Amino acid sequence: MALTQVKNSGLNTSVITAGLPAGSILQTISATDGTAELFTSTDSGTPETIISAAITPSSSSNKVLITGFLSLGVLYSNYSGRLDYLGVRLKRGSTVIGEPASLSTLTTVHGGDASGARPMHSVSKDAGYSASRSNSIPFHFTDSPNTTSETTYNIQGVIEKEGAAYTMIQNGSGYNYNNDEGHLATCNLTLMEIKG
Repeated sequence: MALTQVKNSGLNTSVITAGLPAGSILQTISATDGTAELFTSTDSGTPETIISAAITPSSSSNKVLITGFLSLGVLYSNYSGRLDYLGVRLKRGSTVIGEPASLSTLTTVHGGDASGARPMHSVSKDAGYSASRSNSIPFHFTDSPNTTSETTYNIQGVIEKEGAAYTMIQNGSGYNYNNDEGHLATCNLTLMEIKG
């Protein structure tokens, strides 16, 4: 006897997911970039979008889990000494998300003036010469987009050294005196719709 497969292309997604408990994963979108690229004149005031992905929530009460990592470094010939940090910024469209709302506690902790500092989602410490190699900087944030429209998440990379701009490298080594030192890494982004 022949089997008949029922296709869900005409079914309402809300009907399919209605019986699932809160916290259920409803859909997953992934993006991976394994190409090397340079971004000139980069600092914390001019972050560069490294990887993006879009997701369309099925309900405005659902959340989006954003997770992944960026592989970032700096072109060695472009700087000397060490960077202050390599960082990641998260954006929902053009709106910054997942960062501290205030730098006031930083000022309190070290007793100085943090007014020139910028909040970041996550950072990686630079160990001098190692900044010319890719540093994998993770990010992980649960967002509440409050929409059922397609929503694009932009993950940005930052390099910072005393307010000056430098050349950021994505996925590749920025220093290579012999072939064994060269490498190519990846940047990854996963978006998961979580039932609210």
